[in-house]
Amino acid sequence: MNENVLEVRNLKVRFGKKVALGDIDVQFRKGESVVIAGSNGAGKSTLLRCLAGVIHPDKGQILYAKDVPREKIAFISDGLSLFENMTLKQGLDFHLRTFHIHDPDESFFQQLKFSLNQKIKSLSVGERTLYHLSLLLSQKPAVLLIDEIIHAVDPYLREKFLEAVIEAIDKYGTTMITINHTFSEIQNIPERVLMMEGGRFILDEKSESLKAKIKKVVTDVELPAEIPFVFKKESVVGKEYFVYPFQDDFRRKYPYDFQSLELGEIIKALIGGEYAKKRMS
Repeated sequence: MNENVLEVRNLKVRFGKKVALGDIDVQFRKGESVVIAGSNGAGKSTLLRCLAGVIHPDKGQILYAKDVPREKIAFISDGLSLFENMTLKQGLDFHLRTFHIHDPDESFFQQLKFSLNQKIKSLSVGERTLYHLSLLLSQKPAVLLIDEIIHAVDPYLREKFLEAVIEAIDKYGTTMITINHTFSEIQNIPERVLMMEGGRFILDEKSESLKAKIKKVVTDVELPAEIPFVFKKESVVGKEYFVYPFQDDFRRKYPYDFQSLELGEIIKALIGGEYAKKRMS
């Protein structure tokens, strides 16, 4: 698989008559940081759970590189499934035994300065999230799967969480695949954006490429038909158009201010465009 740490081929998942994933094909490279975005029900969490081995697909293959054993695949979900009556020390020992980890990296766990004798259930949601992350980082993960959990953490602990993830990417060459709805905190991390809708990918772009291809125009008039846009919304300053795909020639032809956007605003516009399509269909 060359530099691919993970490859998905013809993946399909059904829940009854509903197709949650439809013939997904995608590859992820070593050390890559990826955000998967999309409207509710697009198939994001189902895909991540398939990659983690929580859901078994009806069809297709999930191929990890030969140097990525099961214990190097780490998954943190919004469910935060932990044995709450265990102490933190018991939880750590259980995790290491379960994943056959003989040389754990406990550096992040030690940074947290939690009492090893306290019960997991005594932790706040944010503390529990960091504790769960510390268990996963002890695995020295090759792949870290994060499912919409950052929104549950307060700003201080969220910063600690993101710092630990960035360090893992640098330290272990970890491939991070995350689903997240609070893009402002993570928008400088992902190198690649995948958009899902209806159980399929509708966009796969490098972050910098996406920033170059989407611009915002604010105007009181309708845009000419020659300028394509993925989303339009009304604001106090006028109509906001999110132009895609943007062409440099537009600046010469039209008297508009084509504004550059941060990744978070781009992703919100793409998701807003998908919701608008559903309302019109």
